Amino acid sequence: MPLPGHFADTKKLVEFLVVERNERPNAKLFSALILANVDPVEGSAADVGALLSELRAEGLEPDAGVCHDALKALAVHPDYILRSEILDFMRQRWFTLSSAGHHDVMAGLLREHQYEMALDRLDQMLQEGRPTQAWLLDMAVYLLAEAEEIDEALRIMQQRNASGTAISASLWYHLLDKASSVFHSRANEPAVPSNPLHLAPPRRTLLPEPPTGICLNVLTTASRAGDAQLATDVFRVLGNRGTVFDHTHYEALIETYIAASDLKTALSVLSIMAAANVVPDEGSTRPIFRYLRELPGGASEAFEILKALRESERIVPTAALNVVLEACIHHGELAEAIEAYKTLHLLCAQGPDTGTFNILLKGCNAAGRKDLAMFLAAEMNALSVKPDTLTYDRLLLACLKEEDYEDAMRYYDEMRAQGWVPRQGTFNAVVKRCAEAGDMRAWEVLGDMRDLGMAGERIQSWLEANWKGGGLMRRRGSWGMGGSG
Repeated sequence: MPLPGHFADTKKLVEFLVVERNERPNAKLFSALILANVDPVEGSAADVGALLSELRAEGLEPDAGVCHDALKALAVHPDYILRSEILDFMRQRWFTLSSAGHHDVMAGLLREHQYEMALDRLDQMLQEGRPTQAWLLDMAVYLLAEAEEIDEALRIMQQRNASGTAISASLWYHLLDKASSVFHSRANEPAVPSNPLHLAPPRRTLLPEPPTGICLNVLTTASRAGDAQLATDVFRVLGNRGTVFDHTHYEALIETYIAASDLKTALSVLSIMAAANVVPDEGSTRPIFRYLRELPGGASEAFEILKALRESERIVPTAALNVVLEACIHHGELAEAIEAYKTLHLLCAQGPDTGTFNILLKGCNAAGRKDLAMFLAAEMNALSVKPDTLTYDRLLLACLKEEDYEDAMRYYDEMRAQGWVPRQGTFNAVVKRCAEAGDMRAWEVLGDMRDLGMAGERIQSWLEANWKGGGLMRRRGSWGMGGSG
């Protein structure tokens, strides 16, 4: 008899026996035809159903062997209704479902994506002490992982690990790849050796270290879950293969420690970055700022951590102090920010940068401190720190609220002369301030906005409705960063 799945050969043999040898139809012949439907191409659940109907039409009744063969074919070509009918028939006839039959039923349920029912059957098999074949468990893990049912796939892997069953490296890789690609983590639960996100399954599996692509996904997963141990494992793996770390790697590590509420280590990573000549920037500190923003008193804590780092002769990059200043300004602590700024030359060998002053100027605007803004502008000049668009924008706003707002207009002129463009809100504020004073420059600024495609109908309508007129246009002049303000 041909092997199962040799559909065409089986059919020819059965036809030969019936036609040429006058073999009467019997359960064994039908069983062979049914079993041949395990052929993935030529077999089908419809043929299995038709053969069962034909068997009954011949006055025959399926025996246990026929039923099991049908279940095996339906494991390849799932049909939930037909499978249920066969199982009901077997229960009615008190046929015992064999261990192979349990495997075939579960395989069919998995292929139908009936995962809950398949797992219930697996649990039943385990409770009854039935041995489960590795191929079925591998199939369950592969399909559950593809369906992003990572918890259930991991549970099966844990059960196999606990029982001492060998697990292939390819299966570990597949589960790790899928779990990390959907950023799935069990970091909030007690760590287990077989957790695929912890990179190192039991030693007996001899799994090589994962490729870089999977490592980066796992690093992102760790950062979201705040799993510092997992992130450290990733860095160990990447470091062992000589990976050159860049901002992406370090920033994921910072995100991890912040998610774990470990502010000290997160700030230390900034120091490590600087020591590795990967200079942290504003983007590197976003997780830290979000954390300090929600933590009253957090800026003071962070400042003390930076001082301790410097006392231990660690590098403190300017970006690290900048995020402390930013947190102070967010909480309305301008005085504290200025005090921290005064120590910058002691903490940061690089000195302040443009971002440092832009942060402090934001605080000046919020506090209405034009005098302090002018001091900071002079400080920038003295330290040869180059301003950018945002610097001018914030200096302009600091001067605009004064009764004599001429300094603001001089900053505006300097911005435009350098080809820099104020923000939309700043443009609107200049137009409104000039209009309130009856300053004809309101129309000039509106014209600049129109030329830049930034003049919306709302601001134009507002100006037309609120224009007081009659004021004398002040003389426009040039004024540098160290000007008269």
